Amino acid sequence: MTKVVTFGETMVQYNARFVGEYGARGEYMADCAGAESNMAVNLGRLGVPGVEAVWVSRMGDDDAGRFALAELEGRVGVAAPAIAGEKTGISYLNHHADGSHIKTYFRKGSAASRLTFAEVEPHLRCADALHVTGITPALSAVCRDTTFAALDCAAANGIPVSFDLNYREQLWQAAAAAARDVYERMAAQASIFKMGHDEAQAVWGEAWSAAEYARRFQGLNGGVAIVTRGANGAVAFDGANFVEHPGYRVDAVDPVGAGDAFVAGLLASILERGDLRGFLAAEPGERAGALAAALRLANACGALTCTRQGDTAAMPSMDAARRFMAAAGG
Repeated sequence: MTKVVTFGETMVQYNARFVGEYGARGEYMADCAGAESNMAVNLGRLGVPGVEAVWVSRMGDDDAGRFALAELEGRVGVAAPAIAGEKTGISYLNHHADGSHIKTYFRKGSAASRLTFAEVEPHLRCADALHVTGITPALSAVCRDTTFAALDCAAANGIPVSFDLNYREQLWQAAAAAARDVYERMAAQASIFKMGHDEAQAVWGEAWSAAEYARRFQGLNGGVAIVTRGANGAVAFDGANFVEHPGYRVDAVDPVGAGDAFVAGLLASILERGDLRGFLAAEPGERAGALAAALRLANACGALTCTRQGDTAAMPSMDAARRFMAAAGG
């Protein structure tokens, strides 16, 4: 069994069924939302034999916490106790006519913001991979310490790390410089580092192409750096191979969750062939084909997740993703 461990906050997200700002009258759809649990659910949906995803967190013993846990039950391994007297974070997702979306958070002081390394460490003892995001260290000083302790533990035990940037300006209080310092420390300890080109420009502010960002960060981590380009696919660089995929065209309804689906597809494709350690240790010529296949599946999963509202609602099975790729000529 290959065990992929992740940790972080999951909220109840109220996704607007209307176009307009938060507070406008209209109907909201309750959903379970968290970058880490999304990725774990999506990885499970792809159904790679012998792969288990485990999500670690803390929840409030409240209606929101019970809703989120009920949504995740049976879809992912859950290690997230409901803590009496603490609260679960919530957010509102609103869509604008220009295609953009705005999140309004009510998560400060949540149960998950108090997650310690002592609560994560037992699950790392038999982990084959660790997945982290740039959201967790922004939640609190405790979560930042937990994140770096987990990365140190992974390094000490030879556990490959997948890191998805997931820059959230609201959580960093518009202090991109603070986020940049944390992210560069995390990226240096990541085996696979993925970020959006728009995120890279917001945090680092360089007028670089996606390929230039990929080469820059691969030089930092010595593993694989991936930069997504929205509807235009993604590029990846592993120090020897530069791989590019143009993406897939779909009628996009809601882009939220596409990045989490992308990572799940990427990891699933690699894990179908073996494990992350073997992928990273492979000869460049052998890894090139695996990396190209992983980008194809990752882009397909990301594209399909944009076709319905909800963070994981449109995530395909492996068979559905392959049919989509075949129909698209991918």
